[in-house]
This record gives sequence, C-alpha cells and structure tokens, in this order.
Amino acid sequence: MTKFTEQQRLDVVDKYSLFDSEPELEYDNITFLASKVCNTPISTITLVDENRQWYKSKIGFEHNENPKNMSFCALSLSKNQDVIVVPNLMQDEEFSEIGKLNGLEKDGFYASVTLYNENKIPLGILCVIDFESKTLDKDQIKALKILGKQVEELFKLRLKKIELQKNFEELSIKHQQLKKFSNTISHDLQTPINNIISLISLINEEDVKEETIISEYLNLVVTSSEQLKEYVNKLLTYYTSDNLIVSKTRFPLADLISEINQIVNANNEAEIVTDFDGNLEIITDKTALSQILINIISNGIKYNTTDKPIIKITNNIVNFKSNISISDNGIGIDTQNFETIFQNNKTLSKKDRYGNYGTGLGLAIVMNLTQKIDFDIKVSSEIGKGSTFTLMEK
Repeated sequence: MTKFTEQQRLDVVDKYSLFDSEPELEYDNITFLASKVCNTPISTITLVDENRQWYKSKIGFEHNENPKNMSFCALSLSKNQDVIVVPNLMQDEEFSEIGKLNGLEKDGFYASVTLYNENKIPLGILCVIDFESKTLDKDQIKALKILGKQVEELFKLRLKKIELQKNFEELSIKHQQLKKFSNTISHDLQTPINNIISLISLINEEDVKEETIISEYLNLVVTSSEQLKEYVNKLLTYYTSDNLIVSKTRFPLADLISEINQIVNANNEAEIVTDFDGNLEIITDKTALSQILINIISNGIKYNTTDKPIIKITNNIVNFKSNISISDNGIGIDTQNFETIFQNNKTLSKKDRYGNYGTGLGLAIVMNLTQKIDFDIKVSSEIGKGSTFTLMEK
C-alpha cells in the first residue's frame, strides 16, 4: 500500500480540478447505475478536502456538499480500504456517530469503493446509501467495483485533458514568442550585416587607398562581426536553455568565479571581487550557473560609466541554501523596469560603455536558466549607483 500524508493526498486530488466543477453526464450515469444495481435511493461520487465532502455526482438528494464531520465517505477514505460494506450503520461503532449527525435513529446501510489514481493514492469514493439495513451480494459488490473503475478512468481522462490543455497553452505562448522573436531577429540581424556589407563596399571603392582608412574600416567590420556573433550565440543559448538537462555537481564557487573572470574580464577592465569562503562548495548545474553569472557580470561591466567597473560577489547560506548576490557600480535600473528586464527581446534602449545596444536576450537567458536549476532571482537597484542581482536556491 502506498504511504502518503493527507496533505499529499489533497495535493494529488487538486491536480484534477474536480472540486466545484460542473456536473457531467458521464459521472451522473455511473451514480444512476450504482443506485439501480445496488437497489438504493442514494448514490454519490464524493471528494473530501480539509473541511467538507463535495459530490461530483449524486442521486437521491439536492445539496452539493456537507461538512466533513458528517461524512461517511471521509471515514471510508481514512480507512484506506478498497471496499467497505456496512449492513447496519447504527450498529457500527464508528459509522453510527456520523449517522446520528445525519439524523439516523436506527438501521441505515452504506457501501463504498475507493477511487484511486495510478499510484494508489485515494482520490474519492463511489458509495451507495439506504435508510434501511441491508447487504450486497457478490455480484452487486463486483458491479460496484466495476463502476468504480469507470470513475477512475474518467478521472484519468480528466487529468490527461488538463495536461493537454496546459501543453497547448504553453505551445501557444511559445508560438507567439517565436513569431515576435522572428520579427525582432530579422530586424536586429540587419544592422550588423548591413554595416559589414557597407564597410566592405567602401574598402572596395577605388578611391580608398590609404592603409589607415582601410585598417579603420576593417576594425569596424570586425566589431560588427563580433556583435553578430554575440547575438547569434545568445540566441542559441536562449532556445537551448529550454531543453537543458540539469546535471547537479559539487564544486567550489570561487573556482567558477575565477573561470568566469577570465572570460568576461580578460583585459582586466573591471575589478571582480568575492566576499565568501574560498573553500565554500555549491551543488547545482555548473554550466547553467556559469551562463547565468556570465550574463549578469558582463552586464555589470558593460552598462557602467565609471573608469573602473567593480563587481562584488557574495554567497550567504540561509537554511543550508545558497544566496548568491552580484553587485555592480553601474548605471542602475529604474524600478519600473524590474518586471520586464527578464523578458526576451526586452531592452532598455541604452548603449553600453562600448556604444552598442543590448540584444534583449541576456537576462531572459538568466531567468530561463535560473528556473531550470531551482533558483529564484530578485533585483534591487538605484539609478547612478548600481544594481544587485540575488540568486536564491529553493
């Protein structure tokens, strides 16, 4: 038998979105058949939460729910038995107390089958009730169990439908993003490509003979080519991050920062300082965290008008979880842009220290990868003084 807590059971039931859902003929047909097969005036498909029992389908009364303390089905669920038959409710020590709350004085009959998911977690109850004492023969019990299996199949189909709807909505969002993205890409790629074409055309003009001018043009071609390369690389990173297979390893954070420093600060243009134990190890996907930190740190350097950009990295342990903060002394971010800076293709229309505009992909990559490796991210900033991005391990 599967072990579970009541809260775990409720979390599973919640995925089916059954509570307070509209009546459905397929369920009503089953309670009708259960009532007829067992010759009882009442039959229900019942779900139980913290405070109530709610009827997905019912035969024999009008109300849609009852308090949990008045629920025969809640008691049945707590027993975690496949089938329960109570020939005389008022002679049963446990069920008689609930019977009194429901106005029964003598007799009464109750039978139920528990409705499970594929992992043997009980989702609800199919029951039949009579005001007189009785019992069920083997065929009636078998029929009730078969009807219970039909309810389980309906539950399974419902969950599949919910999952398909969720997938469809996600695909629709992806489609819209891709459509918007393709328009942006076609625009963004034109600038460096047109620059390269124009510069090469100038170099090929007959009146351009001086080596200094040609060298200047060639340097501009290299710059435009590097911009194009950076944009394409970030584009690939953004789209492949959706398919990232997380592989957690243990490694010293200081070693990773050292590697990143060599990548984003090869010419020692900035000062990257750390304020944490150099032996401190972290367990996460190293490649993903590296890409996250590269984007945040490089932004702190690029969007910085000081003579010497300073990046400070700390790692505070809170409840055995890492909180990695990356602070800079850059231009800062307006608070009204905090919610949009992580959206793909969202730029703040500001040139960096090299005179280039951003691609709008860097922080979108950061958000995507942060979610993949089970971190949260928050940002604080002050215009003219700098920004701090904090990665919080969940």
